[in-house]
Amino acid sequence: MLWRLLGREQDVMDAYQDCFCKLAAREHGRDLANARAYAYRTAANIAIEMLRVRKRRTAHWPAIVVQRTDAQTGDRGEGDTEGHFERLRDAIGQLPAHLHNVVVLRDLSRMPYKEVGRTLGIDPATARVYRRHAVVKLAELLSEGDAS
Repeated sequence: MLWRLLGREQDVMDAYQDCFCKLAAREHGRDLANARAYAYRTAANIAIEMLRVRKRRTAHWPAIVVQRTDAQTGDRGEGDTEGHFERLRDAIGQLPAHLHNVVVLRDLSRMPYKEVGRTLGIDPATARVYRRHAVVKLAELLSEGDAS
């Protein structure tokens, strides 16, 4: 089933490993009515999540590759560096407040996640998740700006 869903050996092996780790982490005091069905369903859920992640990465990959290529070659595209900074500033300004605050504190002020969490009254892990959401949203906003 994993081979049919994922199609890549490395992904299949990762899914197997995740499945057996989840099974090993289960509480031993609780008996499973059908361990085989539980393992099959767990593996299917892991594979579906891997496909979702792959789809999200594929959707955002072209924007990331173009930005990396421009940075590596020094190509400034159609505008100068100041124009890129201005577009980035505008995109950061369009973020929701909770994402905006994390980006400003973490990326612009170079605060560690622990400090960001303490400053905003959130858990450091939540700050990491917010930053990830912010980066994805910024990629979307900047790619929309390129299209127009």
